[in-house]
Amino acid sequence: MSVKVAILAMVIGAVPAAPRSGGTTARIARVWNGQVSSARADEYERYLYDNGIKALRRTRGNLGAQMFRRAAGERAYFVVISYWPSEESIRAWAGENLTKTRMLPRDPEFLIDPETEVKHYVIAADER
Repeated sequence: MSVKVAILAMVIGAVPAAPRSGGTTARIARVWNGQVSSARADEYERYLYDNGIKALRRTRGNLGAQMFRRAAGERAYFVVISYWPSEESIRAWAGENLTKTRMLPRDPEFLIDPETEVKHYVIAADER
């Protein structure tokens, strides 16, 4: 099992986002991966938080978001997991093509080999 898959399994199975309001439970985890030069990792982390995580949280239907960072030599790897009650609710963030990566304006400046697709996972366990 790869480290990425192990971390994802641990996050989805153990700590999905708490309901935002009204008792709505997260059923879908939307997972994005990106990598940047280690030299710009701090700058990208701030940019991603201010322009990605905060925007996700303001999106109607979003139930939470987490950002992970891992350093490995000359690169820093980021994973963002956002939580949603349904794929339909993701449309407010992603538009009609639900699995297409939603690039932030400055992402081309930072990202190395940007992913064009995100992955959606049904949350199968929630043992908080």
